[in-house]
Amino acid sequence: MSVFEKALASLGIGSAKVDTRLEKATYRQGETIRGEVFIQGGQADQFIDEIYLFLVVQYHHEGTQDEYVVSEFRLTDAFDITPRETKVIPFQFQLPYDTPITTGGSPVYLKTGLDIKMAVDPADTDGIEVLPHPLVDTVLHTVEEIGFQLYGVEYEFGKFYSRHPFVQEYKFKPVGRFAEWIDELEVVFFPRANEVDGILSIDLKAVDLMSSMEEALELDERMVRFTVSSKEVEKGTGPLKAKLERIIKQHM
Repeated sequence: MSVFEKALASLGIGSAKVDTRLEKATYRQGETIRGEVFIQGGQADQFIDEIYLFLVVQYHHEGTQDEYVVSEFRLTDAFDITPRETKVIPFQFQLPYDTPITTGGSPVYLKTGLDIKMAVDPADTDGIEVLPHPLVDTVLHTVEEIGFQLYGVEYEFGKFYSRHPFVQEYKFKPVGRFAEWIDELEVVFFPRANEVDGILSIDLKAVDLMSSMEEALELDERMVRFTVSSKEVEKGTGPLKAKLERIIKQHM
């Protein structure tokens, strides 16, 4: 191995390569991600300090596109890799329950990197689709069953407490009997293993002088906390449907 080869490797030319291969491409919040990291040695011996995985979400805010690291994972201790040597590092980790779901303008991906001192760090990026937690899905379908239509999922900043700088709001328009009283429903979810906390925002219509004044003063929104457990819906969504209808009617 020549000094010239070492110099090229430090510039990323003929350096080690990394390729992450996932078991699948679609996951639900809280599901286990499994895969393997393939490392191919380059033209020179190299010392790898660590392999890391970043779970990244891309989003738009105030006219700019930003990236945010939801979680990071360290996969190995330091090791050497010789020229043309192949190493395979299996891994698994739980996708955090509060991972944002993927929407049209907000992709989620895993970024894999090799940390090599005094060299350009090789990296690999793999997009994944993130679907709602099963209980979140159940609540969404139940809200639609009682007369609302989901029309968007948006990022909100600074509106609710979260370990991230944002939350995702699921937005509904009434298409049934509630259309006379309600402009919009917004729901924010905080999933856990066997239950999900939710915050339901009910945006009321102006139907008389008092509600018109509330609307003008931006006091026409009612916010209600609720919790749904797996046990609560294991025999069907009837009780959940009645619960959500009761909450909405109480705050109309």
